[in-house]
Amino acid sequence: MKINFSQKAHQTLDDVATYIYTQSKSKAITARRIRKLREYIKLTLSDFPKIGRPAEEFGKNIRKLVFQRYSILYVIESTHIDIIAIYRENIPNL
Repeated sequence: MKINFSQKAHQTLDDVATYIYTQSKSKAITARRIRKLREYIKLTLSDFPKIGRPAEEFGKNIRKLVFQRYSILYVIESTHIDIIAIYRENIPNL
């Protein structure tokens, strides 16, 4: 299944990268962690789209997947999956 990142998801991913860089002071570490997060999302959701738990508290048909303290909110559509937001430590920025 195709995975689409919304504009909000891209922005929150940029925010995550900024946070990682602030903590690590390393562009290499930041790039590696963001790459691993994106790869996990794509590989996991393309094979197992319903792996995340229903998260109706964020909206209708929204599911939540957690990877290394990051929550990924997404919606399963008929032909693709839309990543809505990515946030750290259960503090959504919707």
